[in-house]
Amino acid sequence: MKPDDLRRHLDEEARFFAEAAARYEEYPKAKDRGEFGDSPQTRSMRIAIEAGVRLYRTLAEWAEWAKTVPPNSSATTDS
Repeated sequence: MKPDDLRRHLDEEARFFAEAAARYEEYPKAKDRGEFGDSPQTRSMRIAIEAGVRLYRTLAEWAEWAKTVPPNSSATTDS
């Protein structure tokens, strides 16, 4: 991938994952306010959603970090 294409791709990845994390963060907030009740299933859902939030936040951070890594100088830029 050309450096400019890679940068654009990583920008899109970072944005996608950050937006997904922000969307998913609303569910635990609603659960914690009691909007979904307090059944064992709801508590399980809260735990699962937290995993998704953390995963997407980490992937967004990874994409931001990856933009700081210089492209491999031995790779060709014509591909």
